[in-house]
Amino acid sequence: MNQSVDNTDKSILNLMQDDATLPLKTLAEHVNVSIATAQRRVQALIDNGVITKQVAIVDPHKVGYSLTAVVMVEMERSNNSMQHRFERLMNAQSQVMSCYEVSGDADFMLMVSAKNMKDYHQFTRNLLTYENNVRNFKSQFVMNFTKSGTKIYLD
Repeated sequence: MNQSVDNTDKSILNLMQDDATLPLKTLAEHVNVSIATAQRRVQALIDNGVITKQVAIVDPHKVGYSLTAVVMVEMERSNNSMQHRFERLMNAQSQVMSCYEVSGDADFMLMVSAKNMKDYHQFTRNLLTYENNVRNFKSQFVMNFTKSGTKIYLD
């Protein structure tokens, strides 16, 4: 962990990961600092790249995305330029929620959100092809979300 992140910063980060909309006054009260100090620390965490983004997490079912797939992708050729090309392609896809380069049999793991099976099938036909350096892919479909989050608890 970065040396400049102290216990107060960790407390701020834990609170903000649960609710990034908390007012500075509330953050300051919870971590026992002044509002100005809380504001300065949050801004420093943003400036130093510790906080990379503040977002709203949406329930996919309530917005018409009833299918989530974990996709393991094996590349045809594993060289840097082809892998970077695939990463850029996945970054540009709105259906790709996450793209991880992984170890093991697969080269990448994707989390893909789709409206339905037809929508997902179109995604695979268009993007997980030999033209995009994909040798093989395996899809596993999420049956139920027991836990889905982004929080990294800092102690």
